[in-house]
Amino acid sequence: MSLKKPEQGLLSIKGLIFTLGLIAASTSVAVLYSTLVRPLADQSRLAQQYDLNHSKIGQLALILKDYEQQICLTLLVWALMILAYKFSLLRIEKQSIEKLGFLETPPQNTGIQLASCQSITRTTAHRLNQEMNASLPLQTREQQLLPYVLLRGLERYHLTGSVQETTETIMGRLQIAAEQQESELSMLRYLAWAIPSIGFIGTVRGIGVALMRADEALTGDLSGVTGALGVAFNSTLVALFISILLMLLIHLLQSGQESLILRLQTICREKFLDKLMDRSESPATEITCADASTTDA
Repeated sequence: MSLKKPEQGLLSIKGLIFTLGLIAASTSVAVLYSTLVRPLADQSRLAQQYDLNHSKIGQLALILKDYEQQICLTLLVWALMILAYKFSLLRIEKQSIEKLGFLETPPQNTGIQLASCQSITRTTAHRLNQEMNASLPLQTREQQLLPYVLLRGLERYHLTGSVQETTETIMGRLQIAAEQQESELSMLRYLAWAIPSIGFIGTVRGIGVALMRADEALTGDLSGVTGALGVAFNSTLVALFISILLMLLIHLLQSGQESLILRLQTICREKFLDKLMDRSESPATEITCADASTTDA
């Protein structure tokens, strides 16, 4: 995700996921239904009429054959595309933490070794800011949270020398990132609510058809009533199952996003903010990163 340049418009990755993703999901599910689900459902229905054995796949096709179930599966596929994109962003953010050398056992020569600094003054902050700008690509600096907030914090501390203002800058931007992540889950939450609603629409439709064919049941023909009730119950069954699965995935995504923000807050505080020297301190007391490594040797 990006705080400096949020993704907007149809030509952004997010826009493509939300527009072309829906088109792709609708097309793929429609093709699946026309070529596989409904033909299998018709075969299974004929087998039931003539008391022939039919496969479990045919029974599943009978449950999924109606339009409400098709819409629910389309929304599920669309939501899975959005979830895959969000999980990939989480993975990229975690990789950025590793590249900056903030692991317990950081890989050598993979980024700015800010963790090796024992203390940081305004001069050191300016040098670290220049090193990060020189070593990290522009896309990484603007679109990944940890490099972005660290660069803003280093700039603020170099300009003001105030630990409090630097802390407010970093924590404030991380709070904005958390709110942005929360707001971007609104579409997924809407889909998780819409799917059971569509299943309930199928229930109402099925019950309505069953009541319209009640006169057929009085004459002894129960096929119309049972078929309509099947539509009612199957649509609710499929919609609730899909909703449970989707809510689980949304919960896992939200948990991963919250843990990422908490980890970034901990890293920024322990590896950077706690090492800042107040502007009232004498520059002679500065211990640079190079001095720290020499002292350790």
